[in-house]
Amino acid sequence: MKWGTFSLSQVPDLSRVPENFETDFEQFKLAEELGFDTIWIAEHLFSSYGVVTSTQVLAAALAKATKKIKIGMAVVVMPFNHPLRTASDFALVDILSKGRLLFGAGRAYQPHEFDGLGIPMEDSREMFEEAMEIMLKAWGDEPITHEGKFWNIPQPTEVLPKPVQKPHPPLYQACISPDSFKTAARKGFGLQLASPFSYRTYREEWIDKIEESIQDYEIECEKAGHDPKGAERMMLLPFFVHESQEEAKRIARERMEWFYAKVTANQKSVGGQPDLIKGYELTMSESKKTLDGGYLNFDKLYDNGAAIADDPATCAEKLNELRERLGITEFALWTNIGGMPSEESMSAMRLIMNDVAPRVNAMEAAG
Repeated sequence: MKWGTFSLSQVPDLSRVPENFETDFEQFKLAEELGFDTIWIAEHLFSSYGVVTSTQVLAAALAKATKKIKIGMAVVVMPFNHPLRTASDFALVDILSKGRLLFGAGRAYQPHEFDGLGIPMEDSREMFEEAMEIMLKAWGDEPITHEGKFWNIPQPTEVLPKPVQKPHPPLYQACISPDSFKTAARKGFGLQLASPFSYRTYREEWIDKIEESIQDYEIECEKAGHDPKGAERMMLLPFFVHESQEEAKRIARERMEWFYAKVTANQKSVGGQPDLIKGYELTMSESKKTLDGGYLNFDKLYDNGAAIADDPATCAEKLNELRERLGITEFALWTNIGGMPSEESMSAMRLIMNDVAPRVNAMEAAG
């Protein structure tokens, strides 16, 4: 089992953005000291929901601030940049980190980001697939040309430098909908799963639905000639651990509810509740049911396992159940959610590696 820490750099008080990044880097360095395997980061635009506007910028800084921990993208939004720039930037990150880059990709889900950039949201899936095709070709040894729907490269163009890792850094795809799991399987990508988004789509059935999609993923892998168990399966979880279960829930409640309120507000931010957008019909329609049904309060999140806030033994039991059911190979645990004070977040990180991870690892070995 691998252990990751995740940060979205959420800053409810925007006057504290510089201080927030300082504490983020303190936590990243602590993660390396404690023996975490990966730091996972993400990018967002135009909101305190997450103030990292470019994963490549933060990843480059992380490459020089750390020495051995992997640096994971969760995720790079492929439609928002020219794929040759994406290929170039992350090849450089892989070099600066001496081959520690893990490349997770997605197509974004917040309407206000597409609106701000003037990109049709309904084109995101096709843009994602075309961008990934270009990037992987660009990481190869030969100059490339490309004639597509969204990007054209008329003259042979070679991206330099090339990534350190060959043929390229490990690839992951963010997956919620059944179609995304099938796409990832056909391409041989690892899975990036995330309880916040699967839960908003499927509510109390979110684990069952992921389990069904993973079964389809394994079938598609076999059809495509890929080992169905060979790729990584990372899961992101809002997570807080304290010696006292009641204290864990008390401390996490406000921060986790802030996160869900913010993502809901961003979904509504363009002309009120958006109409269903092609390619997002499932997540948008079901997210509205989730909101209307009151599923985003902390007690519902906790009861349905979408947010974990417990003592070490209970945390380990819950993580082990997910590992067994879904074949998870890495947990990315989000302790600084919603502007969590750094001292609380770092205390939880220490408990994860000292008390939670050993219990889960022991259960895995025993099983």
